[in-house]
Amino acid sequence: MLREGSLQEKPGPSIATEFGVLLPGINDQHETGAVLNGIVSQRWDWGTGHLNFQIELTREQHADYFLDTIIEGPHDWPVRPVAEIFFGLRGARVNDHRAGEIRAGVTFAFGVTKGPDILSRFSAFVLHGPH
Repeated sequence: MLREGSLQEKPGPSIATEFGVLLPGINDQHETGAVLNGIVSQRWDWGTGHLNFQIELTREQHADYFLDTIIEGPHDWPVRPVAEIFFGLRGARVNDHRAGEIRAGVTFAFGVTKGPDILSRFSAFVLHGPH
């Protein structure tokens, strides 16, 4: 967390970062890489918005950029609609020719329940039997 903001009940945007190392994969992924994410979030009465920017050094040692926006419905609704819009750019050289890729998409999600964690109740039943 770089800055506490509206997601922590404080004024202004919440700002966070995430980072990680891409370890070698299976078969032909022998190299390592790295990823760095920046996240800016703001909550309003009508909903919450998250802007995510990712920079990645792939295992093949190429740069990869990704921009993503997530919009959620009002925080106090028991079921909140969520929409995600993403945009990515990728460039490469294949057989001494430049290759480019633009990725874009939209994701919609709707929660179906709010309440007790069903998985926790199930694992308690398996471990301790019925009560």
